[in-house]
Amino acid sequence: MGFALLLVSLQFLPAELHRNLWYARDAVAGGEYWRLLTGNLVHLGWRHLALNVGALLLGIWVFYPARTPVGWILAQLVCSLVSTLGLYLFSPEVFWCVGMSGALHGLLVIGALDWIRQGDRFGWVLLLIWIAKLGWEQLNGAVPLSTETIGSTVVTDAHLWGAVGGFLFAGGESAVRKLRA
Repeated sequence: MGFALLLVSLQFLPAELHRNLWYARDAVAGGEYWRLLTGNLVHLGWRHLALNVGALLLGIWVFYPARTPVGWILAQLVCSLVSTLGLYLFSPEVFWCVGMSGALHGLLVIGALDWIRQGDRFGWVLLLIWIAKLGWEQLNGAVPLSTETIGSTVVTDAHLWGAVGGFLFAGGESAVRKLRA
């Protein structure tokens, strides 16, 4: 809940300061590396923020018991950084991006993988739905109405790289578990 309050408070920043937190390819290339993380924390507007915070709170409600708050914070950081690093390294046509939907895609992948690890077959259903959504976006662009809802183009590559971050986090977590056992 504290993280959601942080996101809301950042929306009140003056426009120039807010924009200095956006992921911007040229600014990152110029050494403003904090944007790789902060671009996930700021949003285009209140509707965009409400959608992301709503998805975050729903995800917390559904998947929270799988790990500690610190574990979820680490997952958020990994998914956020992989999302924007993926944009920077592999999506050169993306010049700017804001919002945490990329990281959210990663967190949802982690949640589905948690359910699979726990033996819940519905985790497979969720994972397949999420992979199908990502496939749709890569082939056809954003899902219908999403661009109209947030008031800007949806950066579907951020979703893809965030999901990759989710797989990487889950794989790393699994490797750590095996080493400890």
